[in-house]
Amino acid sequence: MDTTLFLGMSNQAALRRRMDIIAHNVANMSTTAFKKERVVFQQHLMDAAGAQATQGGRISYVLDHGIIRNLDQGTMIATNNPLDVFIDGQAYLSVLNQAGETFYTRNGRMTLDNEGFLSLLSGERVLGVNGDTIQTTAADGTPTISENGGVIGDLGAIGQLRLVTFDNEQLMSREGGSLYSTTQAPQEVDDLTIARVVSNGYESSNVNAVEMMAEMIKVQRSYQSAQRNSNTINDLREDSLDRLARVQ
Repeated sequence: MDTTLFLGMSNQAALRRRMDIIAHNVANMSTTAFKKERVVFQQHLMDAAGAQATQGGRISYVLDHGIIRNLDQGTMIATNNPLDVFIDGQAYLSVLNQAGETFYTRNGRMTLDNEGFLSLLSGERVLGVNGDTIQTTAADGTPTISENGGVIGDLGAIGQLRLVTFDNEQLMSREGGSLYSTTQAPQEVDDLTIARVVSNGYESSNVNAVEMMAEMIKVQRSYQSAQRNSNTINDLREDSLDRLARVQ
């Protein structure tokens, strides 16, 4: 029965991990350009102990193998801000934080900071194709952003958004909010068939509330069932020990 208990614990641990990821998705439903995640599990076989081992028995455990990010594009939320952009296609903006670190994001909610730099609402400054930040002056007025990422003010072109893509987006590490880091070399995107910029809007999270609630209920029921099985096994063990004690 120890083996059965261990299997039950393995299953419960996997279900708890799955529930944590679902809760994380739900908590980020309103996070701009957030991508929902799911846990990938892997079967781990071990040789059975005791009598089962003599019969060549093996035990299957569940291991947490990793997390897969759903890269489906969220819907566009329209705004009245000409600096907000929705990236239609698989590409990322390049941004620079206050520590001088480069991150990547699909969060296109932008503004001009107090020094005139094009920045995310969270404070990171948006980079242009030359790797420099994009700064405006009072004479530029409120810039507009073209389909190819060009930033245009009243006096003409100011700069161009640096759009990049990567060989394997699953290897990108989430750094909080909608920011990502990676050791992969970014590849410049200059083809509108790969990605284009739509102004006056931003990308929503791709989390579906109804889908997440249904999955949460399913996992909760599975966990409760596993817990009942564990309790039943414990009861059987205690009953067996009680019977053995009376026999002696």
